[in-house]
Amino acid sequence: MKLFDKFIKFDIKKDMGITGVTDDFFAVGINNLYEEKNENILIVVNSLYEATNLFNSFSFITDKVLLFPMDDFLTSEAISISPDLKMTRLETINKLLSDDKYIVITNIMGYLRYLPTKDTYLDSFIEISVSDSIDMTKFIEKLNIMGYEKSTIVTKTGDYAVRGFIIDVFPIGSDNPVRFEFFGDEIDSIRNFDISTQKSIANINTTTILPVSEFIVNGQYDYNDSFNNKNLYKYGNVSSISDYLNGYTIFKDYNQLELSYFNIMEEAAVYRSEQDLNYTGNYMHNIRDINNNFVINYLSIDNISSSINNIINYKVKTIDKFNDNIDLISSFITKMIGLSKTIFICLKDYQLRNISNKLNNIFYDSDGVSYHVNKVNLVSIPLASGFIYNDIVVLTENELFKVKTNFNKKYNTKFRYGTSIDDLSKLSIGDYVVHSAHGIGIYNGIKTLTMTDISKDYLEILYAGEDKIYVPVEKIDTLVRYSGKDGYSPKINKLDSVDWKKTKARVKQKAADMADKLLKLYAEREKSKGFAFSKDDYLTKQFEERFSYQLTKDQINSINQIKADMESDKPMDRLLCGDVGFGKTEVAFNAAFKAINDDKQVLFLCPTTILSSQHYENAINRFADFPVNIGLLNRFTTPKDEKRILQGLADGTVNMVIGTHRLLSNDIHIKDLGLLIIDEEQRFGVSHKEKLKEMKSNVDVLTLSATPIPRTLQMSLTGIRSLSLIETPPVNRFPIQTYVVEENNQIIKDAIYKEMSRGGQVFVLYNRVETIELQRDKIASLVPNARIAIIHGKMNKDKLEKTLMDFINYKYDILICTTIIETGIDMPNVNTLIVVDADRFGLSQLYQLRGRVGRSEKFAYAYLLYKPYKSLTDVAVKRLNVIKEFTELGSGFSIATRDLSIRGAGDILGSEQAGFIDSVGIDFYLKILNEEINNKNDNDEIDEESNKPLISVTTHIDNKYISEDDLRIEIHRKINKIASREQIEEVKLEIKDRFGIDDENLVIYMYEEWFEKIAKKLGINSIRESKNSIEIKLPKELIDKLDMEDVFMDAFKISKMFRFISRGNNVYLLLDIIRLDRHPIYYLAEMFDKIDSKLRI
Repeated sequence: MKLFDKFIKFDIKKDMGITGVTDDFFAVGINNLYEEKNENILIVVNSLYEATNLFNSFSFITDKVLLFPMDDFLTSEAISISPDLKMTRLETINKLLSDDKYIVITNIMGYLRYLPTKDTYLDSFIEISVSDSIDMTKFIEKLNIMGYEKSTIVTKTGDYAVRGFIIDVFPIGSDNPVRFEFFGDEIDSIRNFDISTQKSIANINTTTILPVSEFIVNGQYDYNDSFNNKNLYKYGNVSSISDYLNGYTIFKDYNQLELSYFNIMEEAAVYRSEQDLNYTGNYMHNIRDINNNFVINYLSIDNISSSINNIINYKVKTIDKFNDNIDLISSFITKMIGLSKTIFICLKDYQLRNISNKLNNIFYDSDGVSYHVNKVNLVSIPLASGFIYNDIVVLTENELFKVKTNFNKKYNTKFRYGTSIDDLSKLSIGDYVVHSAHGIGIYNGIKTLTMTDISKDYLEILYAGEDKIYVPVEKIDTLVRYSGKDGYSPKINKLDSVDWKKTKARVKQKAADMADKLLKLYAEREKSKGFAFSKDDYLTKQFEERFSYQLTKDQINSINQIKADMESDKPMDRLLCGDVGFGKTEVAFNAAFKAINDDKQVLFLCPTTILSSQHYENAINRFADFPVNIGLLNRFTTPKDEKRILQGLADGTVNMVIGTHRLLSNDIHIKDLGLLIIDEEQRFGVSHKEKLKEMKSNVDVLTLSATPIPRTLQMSLTGIRSLSLIETPPVNRFPIQTYVVEENNQIIKDAIYKEMSRGGQVFVLYNRVETIELQRDKIASLVPNARIAIIHGKMNKDKLEKTLMDFINYKYDILICTTIIETGIDMPNVNTLIVVDADRFGLSQLYQLRGRVGRSEKFAYAYLLYKPYKSLTDVAVKRLNVIKEFTELGSGFSIATRDLSIRGAGDILGSEQAGFIDSVGIDFYLKILNEEINNKNDNDEIDEESNKPLISVTTHIDNKYISEDDLRIEIHRKINKIASREQIEEVKLEIKDRFGIDDENLVIYMYEEWFEKIAKKLGINSIRESKNSIEIKLPKELIDKLDMEDVFMDAFKISKMFRFISRGNNVYLLLDIIRLDRHPIYYLAEMFDKIDSKLRI
């Protein structure tokens, strides 16, 4: 750091000691040493918490600092190694193998960890180029040994998937996964592909695959061993992180490190005696056996040591906090200048602007290199804390401001995680399914049946009384997965029973009534007139560009839909659905700005005080660069501010007010309301809803909901109540790592410190109000430097809301709470949840509780604790295991929030529908509702009973290409949706790309699906097939619309094997198939596409 080079310089000698410094002073001095010597530097501290804090201090002054973090002993051995810490360690090792030099910070567990030797690690790399010869089986075996995990499809770093002659791998350090296509044992092509679409995006000639494991061995691996680094010593020499750097080693308080080492050894001895009796080796290095070339001691606690002869005390002083007191700050600066000190104020740019506006002192801007002696220099480098050393004074936000900004430097990682394709429609063996004609059964997998040399894939469905049916994959849409309330098991129907027919008839009648109501609503809405907002101008564009994050595809779609509604002269009534943290607020702010830009006012209505305050803070930040006057009306608003805001609403000087139901009071008079935004409308009472109906009559309304709305409901409401869905999670949203474990103080302590070390916050769920204070005392004894708060349902409402607001504003590290936390509040900084007595909660409760963490770009952790030695019931064990295994990102929509999605449907459709929804499942109910709406619009009855395709073709997908049933279903679904020649080409390309399949039978299957769609559209319902010909009766209505002479000519051009014959009043198209060059379906599809195109002209 050039600015402090002259002031802070360590005179380094071997085995010397440095004392009397702060961490930030130490970071500046060591960085100067690093830049001068250009050597690797390893810094060893006691805990993960200390390591991360020191990493933050370094990361503000250099980008050449790395972290090598490791879990505490019990967590890593008894539970699991944290995946984010593991990825960080691997990325650090990979960077250390380059020619660049780095500063690496590790905790004692990272320093002691067994690692493979540098040569062993380097030898494990796989470098592959196009045309290389490599045995597929050996390649897969190598991937397993390197730590890659086999999955159905690749969705995250460290996955690989095998399909026929294609292997997909997501190497560590890569932005995109890689697809290898083999031709025998030769690499035919290498391609990058997109993690979300699974389609190739670019060809590459060569790539390198690095290990995703620290357990790398030379020679043959013993598969009886676990992939645990404690076993590395069995395979030869082992190394430590120190061996990878081979430079300077700095110990922070070596005596404390030794003490921690001996404590770890005691823990290990107890663990071995209780849970690891068969293991006889060491778990890690002996602290005294690790060789270090050049040792420096940083003494922050023991500044006197008999073993260190040369200790230099730099006598750096800390500075007391000023807590935003401008007079104190100003007098301190004046005093320091009078003492001939040079002052550096190190803050972020916006903080520098604010402080220079508030203080009367004369300031000088510093470029980070030059400075003004005995003056106040403003430096745009946000150090964590300040100090006084000789003639320089460094001030940071830690000293200047009351509330410290939570700006821990994010550790940049290339770890990627994507959502599974079509996760919502995924069928697993044992799932309840609903068949249109036969009712509720159980899915039992894909079966291949062969008749008259045609192999077809069928879905086997089991019914009561050992009945079963086989549904052709072409008719997969006649099945929907049963979705009901958590824990509700539907009755399995018996084939050909009257029960299902009666149930379906009742549900159909109810759906028909609902369809009438929805269509009536649509008609009423069409009659209304409202204000048509202007098209976007340069200010709107500026507002959008100032958003500091990348919008997701769903956010962009929602914004465009809302703008289109607002620019129409019909009043908007749009519902915006999306999970907490998925970006609904930004979409709402875009709509608000559009309204304000047209001189209209906006009301933003929230169900709770805390939500309204959170939205207000977000709005102030988001609209900061624009002349928008925003007010807040809730129980925290002072009478003076309330009076000003009410006056501003009435005279038009206040543009937007965010508030609770206070906005619905009779004393609210708005000059020109243009947009009403309602957050979670279903949470308002009856009287409030009546008031809302009055307000909605002629203004645009945008309603936000965190309750998931089933995707199929969107079709029902198209054009009736406009619906926008935000289903795309933000970039790099990770699954929640869930551990079920006996309650253990060390594990609780480690979990909390691990979260605090990355600047995060923790929920401790403790559902007993009478002893919750004792729980706080226990946590405080484990983590003495943590700031702890408590909330529960018996607290005073004002105190509860204030405590929660303080927690949201980072005034506390830990919140010990009962189950009353509101689900709608966005707390992205809370990423560890500890549930005490987790066995006492129901499954849906556990899902929803766990869903309160994992809403940011960090890995989230959920620890489900139960009392030691407690005998759990079978139900509790099953419940805890289900939630532990259920970590896949995005699958929450289909299972975890099933109760909520049914509630979401009920909120829109009305509670009287709930019983009927249960009897057939939400998805099947909505399918019927969609059909009823279509029937009333088109008067076109849907034939749902027919299972038989018009033309019989092979539909079997060979297991050598795709062995997993869920993937085969995905491909069948894609083929089933084909409705054009262009779609055939798209699906052909995708199947060839993803699976390496180039099968004529699959292409025939695609053409058959296309032909089915055209035939159905033209009114053709049956076809006669014989071994010599195919005969199709042309409907009279179709013939009347066509010029048959043109049709004859088209048929002749396509194939001379087409003939037209007449029997009575009917006309038949006949195709002789004996002498055809290709499968008949090609000719039939082309012929009927010609006919359809003539009708479209």
